[in-house]
Amino acid sequence: MSQELWKSYFETGLESAKAGLVETAVDYFEWAAKIKPDNPEIYYNLGVSYMTLGKMKDSIDSFTKTINLDGDNSDAFANRAICHAYIDNESKCDQDIQIAVSKGAIEKGIREAVRMIKEKKEKEKKKKN
Repeated sequence: MSQELWKSYFETGLESAKAGLVETAVDYFEWAAKIKPDNPEIYYNLGVSYMTLGKMKDSIDSFTKTINLDGDNSDAFANRAICHAYIDNESKCDQDIQIAVSKGAIEKGIREAVRMIKEKKEKEKKKKN
């Protein structure tokens, strides 16, 4: 029963995210993770959802859980690097980029995403001022 339930929550989370209902997706991914805490795919999608909402520290936590469960997930390292860049933690950003690249990610793509997230953050700062 619980095996089916976590999968149902996870799939509903994916559908919610695709439909742009990211906060709803977070709820479903969190419920799935409570039932199936050893599934890196749940935490990865939770991290992406938090990232979409701008909740970078929560996103970093989720990507870290993904990495702890699946140390070869280059996308988790790459996305965590982007989150570190957003919160101005350059050393952890660079460290995660190097690991992601060593696991098969394309450095140029990650660096471009980091550049874009920094630009977005600067625009947000200017809007506040």
